[in-house]
Amino acid sequence: MSSILFEKKRVDVNSAKVRLAAILISVCAMMYFINMPLMLGLAVKDLGLVQSQVWLLGGLFLGGAALAAILSVFFIRIAHWQRLIFISGFMSIVAFLLPVFLSGFTTLLVCQALAGFFAGIGYAVAIACLGDAKNPTCNYGLALTAQTAMVALVSYQLPNIVIRGTTFHEVLMVVAGLSVVSILLGTMMPRNGKRASLKSAMTEQNPIAVFVALFILLLVFVGGSSVRNSIEPIASRLDFAATEGGGVMIILILASGLGSLIAALMDTRSGFTKPMVIALGVAATILVMGVFQLWPEQISLIFAFCLVGGAWNFAAAYGMGLTAKLDSGGKYTPLIGTMQILGNVAGIAIVGSLVVGGSYVLPYMFACVAWILALVVVIPLVKRNQKLIATSND
Repeated sequence: MSSILFEKKRVDVNSAKVRLAAILISVCAMMYFINMPLMLGLAVKDLGLVQSQVWLLGGLFLGGAALAAILSVFFIRIAHWQRLIFISGFMSIVAFLLPVFLSGFTTLLVCQALAGFFAGIGYAVAIACLGDAKNPTCNYGLALTAQTAMVALVSYQLPNIVIRGTTFHEVLMVVAGLSVVSILLGTMMPRNGKRASLKSAMTEQNPIAVFVALFILLLVFVGGSSVRNSIEPIASRLDFAATEGGGVMIILILASGLGSLIAALMDTRSGFTKPMVIALGVAATILVMGVFQLWPEQISLIFAFCLVGGAWNFAAAYGMGLTAKLDSGGKYTPLIGTMQILGNVAGIAIVGSLVVGGSYVLPYMFACVAWILALVVVIPLVKRNQKLIATSND
C-alpha cells in the first residue's frame, strides 16, 4: 500500500512543470558563470584587484563548478534531488553573502570556490533532470536559449541602465537571491530520475560512446567560445560607438539563442548527424570566408557572426541531447555541464594566446578545426549506436 502511495506522489520528469523548473534552476545556478566578465569587472572596480587576482577569483569559481559536476557522477543517481537543490541553494546563499559582511581577499577566494562548487551541484541536478526526459535535445535547447537571453539582458543591457551605480557586493546579493529562487523551484523537481530503476540496468550501456559524445560536445563549446570571445574586440575595432557596439553584441547573442531555440523546436526529427553536420559545416565555412576577407562590409560581418553563433549553439543543443541519449543510465549526464565550463574557459585561453597583432585568423582556424573534428567523430558515433539512441529515454 505504501509503495502505491509513493508512486502516486512521484513527480513525472516529463511534465512541463518539471522541465520548466529545471531550465530555470539551470539559469539561476549558472547566472554568475555566464555573466562572469561583468561580475569580475565590478570586482576590479570596487575592490581594486590586479589581473592575477581576477584570474584566480574566476578560476576558483569555475574550478569549483567543474569539480561539482565531476563528483556528481558518483551520487546523482542515488541522491534525493530536491534535497540536493536545497543544500546547494542554501550553501550558495552563504558563499555569496559572506564576502558582503567579511572583508579580505582570502575570504572572497574561499567563498568563490564554494559558491562555484554548490552552484555546480545545482546545475548538475538540472542537467540530469533535463536529460532524463523523452526529448533531451529540446530541453537543452531551451536551457541554452534561456542562458543566452540572460547574457544579453544582464551583460549588455543592464549596464546601460543601472549597473554603473551597482557595486560588486550588491551583485553578490542579487545572485544569492537567485539561489533562493532555485530552492523554491526545487520543490517542483522529482526526487530522482526516472531511470533510477530496473530499466537502466536492462539497457545496454556504452560508456566509451558517452565519453566520445562528451568530447564532441567539448569541441563544439571550445570552437564557439573562441569565436564569441573575439566578437567584442572586433566590434570595437570597427569604430562602433559604445552604445551601438552593445546593441550589436545583443543582436549576436540573441542570434545564438535563436539557434538553440530552433534546435529545441526541431528536436530530433532529422536525427543527430544531419543537423550537426549542416550547422557546424555552415559555421566553419563562414569562418573560412572571414579568414579570406570575403565579408568586408560591416553589415555582412554582423550577419556572418549571427549565422556562426546560431549554428554553433544549434549544434551544442544536439550535442548535449546526443550525450543524454547515449547515457542510458544517466550517470554521466552531469558531465555535460563540465564540458560547457571547460569549453568556455578554453576558448578564452585560445583567443588570448593565438591572437597575433590584432589578427583573429588563428583562433578562427582553431575553431574550424575543432568543429570539423567534431563532425568527423560524430558521424561514426551515431551510426554505431543507432539502436541505443532509438531506445533510450522512451
